[in-house]
Amino acid sequence: MGSYNLSLFFHVLFALWLTAGVFGSTIVRAQTRKAKDFAAKAFGYRLAWRSMAVFTIPGALLAGLLGLYLVGAHPWSFAFAWVKVSTILYFAMLALTLGYLAPISKRTARAAEESLAAGGPTPEFTRLIANKLPGIFADVNALGIVVLVFLMVLKPV
Repeated sequence: MGSYNLSLFFHVLFALWLTAGVFGSTIVRAQTRKAKDFAAKAFGYRLAWRSMAVFTIPGALLAGLLGLYLVGAHPWSFAFAWVKVSTILYFAMLALTLGYLAPISKRTARAAEESLAAGGPTPEFTRLIANKLPGIFADVNALGIVVLVFLMVLKPV
């Protein structure tokens, strides 16, 4: 198996790793919102952060790095519109994840742990979980993955 094929294999593997984190977190988020029990709700936010740290961030970084390598290792180039759009979309999603979603997920998980230790929701935890923006941005990232898959599979001009 050549270097290109091996890199492509790991690119796809890490993209699946990323996808597991992004789409799995949508399920965790939906179930956590429905939870009536405070401990279950706190667990959901801690699980969401763990998914971000174990799946989403490493998957995004590794799939992206390999994707950029593959553009140079193959006849594809940044002259192709689908490569340009994919690259711009990837960096926008990465910035959103690293700059907003990961930090707020970590703060929410920490606030959940502090709330459990306090025996009930702290004002900080209540404020963080009332914010709808992280869920909206996470769903935008999920849609971005669908668009990236479309672009990379069909390779439209």
